This record gives sequence, structure tokens and C-alpha cells, in this order.
Amino acid sequence: MPCFALLLADIAPWQQTLLRWLGYDFSQSPADARPEWQWTNLPASWGVFVLIAVVAAVVWGVFAIYRREIDTCPRWVKRLLATLRAAVVLLLTCIFLGPSLVYLQQRTIQPSVVLLRDASQSMNTADAYENEADSARVAAALGQSASQIQKERPTRTHIVNQVLAHQNGRLLSELSARGKVEALNFADQVTKVDLRIPPPVKGAAKSDEVAPTLPLLVAAGRGSDLWTALRQSLSSDSPAAIVLFTDGQHTGQDDPRSAAREAKERGVPLLVVGVGDPSRPRNLKVANVFVRPQVWQDEPFEVDAPIAAEGIDANEVRVELVEQRVDDNDAALGSGTVVQSVQVALNRPGERPRAQFSHTSREAGRYVYSVRAEALEGEQTEADNEYASPVVKVLSREKVRVLLVAGAPTWEYRLVQKLLSRDKTMTVSCWLQTLDEERAQEGTRPITRLPITKEELFYYDVLLLFDPNPQEFDQAWIELVKQFVGEHSGGLLFMAGPKHSGRLLTNARTAEFATLLPVSFGDVGALEVAALLSSNQRAWPLKVVPANADHPTMRFYPERQETLRRWETLPGIFWSFPSKDAKPTAQVLLEHGDPTLRSVEGSRPLLVAGRYGSGHTLYLGFNGTWRWRRAGRQAEFFDKFWIQSIRYLVEGRSLEGRRRGYVQTERDRYEIGEKVTITARLQDATFSPLVAPKIDASVQVGSDTPVTVPLVPVANQPGQYEASLTPRQTGLHKVRLSVPASEAEGGVIATDFSVDLPSVETNQVWLNKPLLMDLASLSGGQYFNIDELGQLPAAVPDKSEIVEVRSKPDPLWDVRGMLFALVGLLGCEWFLRKRYKLL
Repeated sequence: MPCFALLLADIAPWQQTLLRWLGYDFSQSPADARPEWQWTNLPASWGVFVLIAVVAAVVWGVFAIYRREIDTCPRWVKRLLATLRAAVVLLLTCIFLGPSLVYLQQRTIQPSVVLLRDASQSMNTADAYENEADSARVAAALGQSASQIQKERPTRTHIVNQVLAHQNGRLLSELSARGKVEALNFADQVTKVDLRIPPPVKGAAKSDEVAPTLPLLVAAGRGSDLWTALRQSLSSDSPAAIVLFTDGQHTGQDDPRSAAREAKERGVPLLVVGVGDPSRPRNLKVANVFVRPQVWQDEPFEVDAPIAAEGIDANEVRVELVEQRVDDNDAALGSGTVVQSVQVALNRPGERPRAQFSHTSREAGRYVYSVRAEALEGEQTEADNEYASPVVKVLSREKVRVLLVAGAPTWEYRLVQKLLSRDKTMTVSCWLQTLDEERAQEGTRPITRLPITKEELFYYDVLLLFDPNPQEFDQAWIELVKQFVGEHSGGLLFMAGPKHSGRLLTNARTAEFATLLPVSFGDVGALEVAALLSSNQRAWPLKVVPANADHPTMRFYPERQETLRRWETLPGIFWSFPSKDAKPTAQVLLEHGDPTLRSVEGSRPLLVAGRYGSGHTLYLGFNGTWRWRRAGRQAEFFDKFWIQSIRYLVEGRSLEGRRRGYVQTERDRYEIGEKVTITARLQDATFSPLVAPKIDASVQVGSDTPVTVPLVPVANQPGQYEASLTPRQTGLHKVRLSVPASEAEGGVIATDFSVDLPSVETNQVWLNKPLLMDLASLSGGQYFNIDELGQLPAAVPDKSEIVEVRSKPDPLWDVRGMLFALVGLLGCEWFLRKRYKLL
């Protein structure tokens, strides 16, 4: 192989012929590759000159040695032998340098094209498209007529799914030709979507290849965070453009325009496709229905329904209250009856329209109350003009039998006793422990001794204990009270006081009474000391827990905010009992306003509602409610509080009977996507905490098939079970569970909760075209109407890069031609030396 050929980088045709003659196999090389020489052991820098000098010295030495050979050898033979030996030296030098072939291939690196799809709840909107131009655009995109679009009213998700699947996914195919498509769905969070690429069909032409597909878009998100979606898209691998399908509703905190500016700086245009009707809809909607879950026969109760009106020209609308009786399985009995109607003003500045009803049910039973607004002309949809409440239980107007036990004739005792005695729906017996034996006890049903037998105590529905003196109680009476509440479903109210409550909770004979209460006290031995050290010189305000302002004992008005404002105006308290915190599942209604009494567990609880077994309990950790008589007219709030408290306590007996436990959720209303925690406290046949590995509950929405949800035990809380779920469907959810091994009445325990669409996501649902056009402009991109998708792929900039990829060096020194050449040169030299008698 000539030396000058080895210095060339590219391989000439004659050199390829020479390499084939030497035995190199070109058939294994890539067809589209260009071969180049490469010396794998070539010295760097000054080493090249050293190598040339050494080789030149060796070659000169070879010729010098052969010149001095014996004179009998012809001169031409000497020159030939020296040339052969020099050729061997050069060949070995070539092998030392590691001659190799490197194949250069050109590769095209494709950028990514990010496809963003809006998966928030607003994409489920079925637009009316009253504007002819808007309906024509959608019709052209879906291949239908404008009249069909206005009649069928496809949802935005349907439109997106149809245009992406149009012509066998032509848009996706054309985008794939511009780069690697990365699909993302976004709502309040961003999720990656796997693009389905079908395997190539054998023997099919390139034009017949099947286009990539995407899973159908399902809009279930609670919000639309455009800023997060754009920022995450920009973090993709070398994005060329971002294709965005959305209605432009943004509920995130950060401005998406800043993300569009960042896209401009990085050279990534936003190609925005607006989906939806840009016209602001005209719609009237009954947003909710608020009503107590249980009310009393022949007593008025309030039904409150906020109305959402948008784009409505009418000044007022007629709203009806419909009463529908249901059976124990919540199936309708007969047809509903319109029991009341009101005219609701719609366009009063600063006021949200609401329909308020005061209704009295004359017959006990189970009812559903629906609020229905009349349909107005041109509404976006009439489906949301009616809203149904959960089941309301109307309780029978039987007289409530109350036993009031007081340790002293306090103002609370005197005023509550008079209030209950005047109420014709109640029978009250009083036991004032300080009253002389010669004097008769007060009440509408006087008694001569404290009820100490089951027959005597179980006659009553509610037991009120106002700081009772524990000297009159023994362990047997405390156990009887526990049975009264836990098994008999009686109600218990305990009002703590500064005189006897500490001894009641610390005395060995009565300490078990604390298990009935919905609060814990920590170190009960220090209670009386703490009470003595507390200051009574200042009236501290009551702090209402807003989440529980709708509790039956707390509600003064149908509107929660009015109730909260009224509680803020009630006189404060001077003394409170040092309770620690509420027990699990108990509801704290009032807390102490003194920040110095706040502990790790929170503020000191003052009014707490709870349950013991199947009965309701109330804990009042303060006295002085008699001061509330100064608020309102004729002591209305003092009277309301105590009457509502009695009604709440007796509901445990009226509703639960001998049910062995309860099931409840934290709230009655949730939004789609919110976590719902279901809690159950259950008892066995002996009314002890139920022990089971799990309890199966069923959750049913409307007439759908019930879904089984397993409730698992809560650690360190015997008899308590819990489960969490995230509802994906609106409507009334009915939770039902059966207590194991229970055939008696009350074996099935139930509760209801409602799930609505997210208000923040569904209040404004029109196509926000100005925002989307801003995003496209700020990013250097383009806005497209839904019928202009054919122009979209051409707007994706070509950011593909061509790079040369070098293969691994393929060595040439070990081909068979090299071995043959080396052996041939040495063999010829050896033959000539022997032929001319050389050593």
C-alpha cells in the first residue's frame, strides 16, 4: 500500500478497490455512510516528528547495512533486499499506527411539538353558538351543518376529540412530521398522555401508514392553570412549538402572559386553538339548596337557595319550592307538590339573588325539597334551573320529655326551667339538689326523688345536668346514664360550673361520667386548681367555628353570615371550665376568645357537640347564657339556643332509635375533585365498640349502580372506621352501610352528601378569546379558530438539526491482506538471501 494513500482522509474508489483486494468486507458497512481514514495510534504534536525521524533512521540503517554486504552479491540484489526490508519496516509502522475506517452518517434531530389539551370542567360546557359565524366555524370543523351544531350543542371536549381524529388523525400526522409530538392534559395539574403509535404495516406504502392517536379527552379537573401548563411544556426536550387547545379560562394564581413572554425569549411560539362560544351565555341557575337535615312537624323551617343569574335581562324571576315525599329507600312517593312560590329580584347591585322560603310540614316522614326557577327565553341550559336537597326527615310532634338536674338555683337553671315549662311541646321534670325536702320540685311533671332506676330515667328523652353535685350520684347511677345515652338514644347536655364539676370528674365513684362527654380534660386532678386561678374580671368574646355555624344548636338565621354576625354580638363569658380538646368526630361549635388559653391542641372548647353510642351529647364549658336575654327582642336568641339544643339532643332518639352507631362526612356539600372522608362509629349487639377487619359501605349517585367503599379501622380508636374517596360525578351521594349481624331495626346506617361542579371553574365558561390572542401574540405565535386547523402544521417552525454521527473505528491492520503482505515481503527477502549465500 503506497504511503501517500495512507495520508488521505477520504477513501477514493481505487483505495476501496485496494482494500477489497486486501480482504476488507465493505458489504457490512451502512449504505448511506461515507468512509474516512483514521489512525487510532497516531502520535500527537511533536510525537509525529519523532516517529518520522525514527522510521527514517531505521530505513537509512537498512540501506546502509545492505551496502556493506559481501561483494559477491550483485548490487541490484542488495538494493532489492534493502527495499524489501524497508517495506516491512513501513508496513509494521502502518500497523502500529492502527489504520481504521470510520463511517460518517448524517442524522436529522427532530424537535418536540407539545400538544396541550384543556381537561378542566369548563370544557364540558355545551355551547349554544347563537352567533351564525361561530356555529359555522364549528360546523366546518366537524363536517356538519350550522343548524345541527345549534341543535345538538356538542361539548368542547367532544369538539377537541373530533378534530384530532378527523381524517384518520391527519392533524396529528402532520404535526408528527414537524417533530416528535408530546401530549399533555392540564387542569389544576398537568398530566402526560401517551401517544399511541400503531406498528407499521408490512408492505404498505408510506402514504398508507396509520396515523398516531390520542386517548379521548375527559374533562374532570377542578381548575385551569394555564401558567403551569405552559411552563411545564417549555421544560420539554427542545420544543419547537406549543399547540394549545383550550377555552381560555384561567383559575391559577400566576399570569399566563408571563409564561408566553418566556416562550418568546426561547423561540417557542404558542399556536393557540380556541374552543367554545365567545359569547357570554345567558343562564339562570339554582346554585344550591340549604335546609336542615331534620325538622319538626308543625314547626316552620327555612329553605334557602342562592340563584346565579348571568346575562339575564329580566328584573325578577318566579321560583318555586317543591315538596316530594320519599320512602326509606329515597324513592319518590307520588308526584311532588309546589308548596310555595316567590318572586326573586335579579339585578340589584351588590346583592346576590336568593330564594328564601319558610315552610311548615304538617306530616312526619322523609321529604326532598327542590327549588325550581322558571325557564327564561334564550337560556344556555334549563337543566340547572332546579336543585334538590338531600333527604329531610320531618320528626313527629310528640312531646319531648326533659329531666333537668341542677346543683344550685343558678340563673341558668331558673330561666331554662321557666322556658321549658312554658313550651307546650315539652314535659319537664326538675331536680334541684339544694331544694329542701319539704318543698316541691318545679316543672310540668314534678318528681319527688332523683330517678335512679331504668324505668324512671328511661321515661325521659333528654337529660340536662347543670353543674350537678356528685354526692348524690354513685357508680351505678353513672352506668345507668351511660345506658340512657348509649343504648336508649337519650340526649345529654352537661353544663360545667365552678362549684361541683371538678369533683364530679375526679371522684372515683363518678369519674366514668367523663367518657360520655365529647371533650377530654387531660390531668383532671388539676382542674379545680386551674378553675380557682382563672380570672373572672373580664368578659371574653365567644369565638364561633365558621365551618359548624350551620349546626342545629347554632343557627339563628338561614344565612350563615347573618348567624355568625349575630353570635359576635352576644355578650361574652367571664368563667369557663378548663377542658383540653374535643374528642375525635366531635364538633366544636364555640371556642374561648382568650389567646392565653390556647394550647397545642388549639383554643379552649366551650360548646361541643358529640355522640355517645346512639345518643347525642352537648358540652357547655361555661355559664352565663342568661346574659344573652339582653340580645334581640324578648330574649329571642336565648330562647332559640336552648330550644334548638333540646331539639338537637332528642333527634338522636327520634332518628337513630336503637341504631348501633352512625356514619357521617365532614361536610354536606363538596365539589368534584375534593377529597371526601367518610367516618363511622359502630357498636356490636352489646353496644360495645365493634371490632371488624373492615366494614363495606355502598355509595350511590341517583339511580346508578352502587359502588362499594371499604371502611377500615382507625388506629387506637375502637369502633371507629374511615374511608376516603374523590367523587367524579355531581349529584346527591347516598352512603349506606349495615352493621354486621344485625337483623333488628336500625341495622342500616346512612348519610348523604352532595357534589357540585367547582364554582371557580364553572362561574365563567365562555371562550376567553382576548386572553388567548394575547398569549399567541406575546409568544410570537398565532391564534387559530377551530375551523383553521389545516393551517396550523405549517406554522410550526422547522427546528430540525442535521448532525454527523461517527461510527466506532473499524481496524484494517488485522485483515488477511496485511498478513499476506507482511509474510510475502519477509519470505521474498529470506529467499533472496539464501539464493545469494547471505547470512
